Amino acid sequence: MTETIQGNLALPDRIVHGQVVIRDGRISKIIDTESSFVDGATRIPDDHLIAPGFIDVQINGAFGKEFKSDADAIPVVCQGLPKFGTTSFCPTVTTKPFLEYPSHLRQLKAAAAGAGGAKWIGFHLEGPFLNPGKVGAQAADLMMEPIDCDLSSYVNDDVRIVTFSPELDGGEQFIKDLVDRGLRVGVGHSLISYEDLVGVFDASRMMIVHVYNAMSDLNSRNPGVLGAALDRDDYFCSIIADGIHVSPPSVRVFWKCKQDKSKVMFITDGSAVAGLDEGIHQIGTRSIEKRPDRAVLEGTETLVGSILTLNVAVRNMIEFTGCPTYEAINCASRNPAQYLGLSEETGELREGLAADIAILDSDFNVTRTYVNGKQVWG
Repeated sequence: MTETIQGNLALPDRIVHGQVVIRDGRISKIIDTESSFVDGATRIPDDHLIAPGFIDVQINGAFGKEFKSDADAIPVVCQGLPKFGTTSFCPTVTTKPFLEYPSHLRQLKAAAAGAGGAKWIGFHLEGPFLNPGKVGAQAADLMMEPIDCDLSSYVNDDVRIVTFSPELDGGEQFIKDLVDRGLRVGVGHSLISYEDLVGVFDASRMMIVHVYNAMSDLNSRNPGVLGAALDRDDYFCSIIADGIHVSPPSVRVFWKCKQDKSKVMFITDGSAVAGLDEGIHQIGTRSIEKRPDRAVLEGTETLVGSILTLNVAVRNMIEFTGCPTYEAINCASRNPAQYLGLSEETGELREGLAADIAILDSDFNVTRTYVNGKQVWG
């Protein structure tokens, strides 16, 4: 089956009027000269944009489901995310009792069999190896040291990312063990010093997780994790660009400091209440309040993930920083694909890649989404 879509294309380095030819689930051709256009194309409005589908490497849940608590969460989230242009995601399982991870991951995978919509591309485990001083809304009583971790009882072949605090006992060896297994590693909920982080950081396999959040503040003599994120252009960094977790001026500071924009990734850190009505919702053992702009533990101001979607993160970044549209889109597509080692499969409008495509209107609302060439939204 072949379909051609014509309109403004978000390529990695520019926006250009062109055509995307989809054949058998792949992008078979990108045509960016009008004299070469093929007939019979589906034309989108002039103020719309054809973008690569978005990739969320850290999302805790949505639509009333939480990956930590609900074994049936993946198919629900797969079906819902294309509404926001997300075509691939890493279900993020936050801190649980350590011995529960293997069975819970198996249950999540089993329930996801045959799920349509967005693709889940491997689990992201965030916890229980987090610094007790920066656990945020996670369960402080379940925290552990990496030296006590039996990896065979924690990760399986479906895990793609593990986020932890390298300053904990056994942290350096834990990084080596994870990398040897082919995993990506996130540094998060951490109070490690700048010098110690630089000493263990593998720039090809690691990232700094949700910059500014769950890390020490930048200090004149102790730059810490935030200092490394701002200083090291070669480090992948994720950011929650919702204007709540990170204020617009702080987003601008980060964007100005990060000279290599290909290392910036948007994440939603999405809460299970994302996509639900405002009010109090019982999610697992916690009561979470969804407000118009955020999710908090009931009766507190403690943020519980976010209600951000990646199309809104793109819009926010352009509004906050004035950056080119294609650079903001890269942060939600091309850059996470590169971090995950998937740049030859998805993340760009490029010949040979999967036809994972989001069509955006002038306000970055999603009007149509394709996954592997199949329209799954709109």
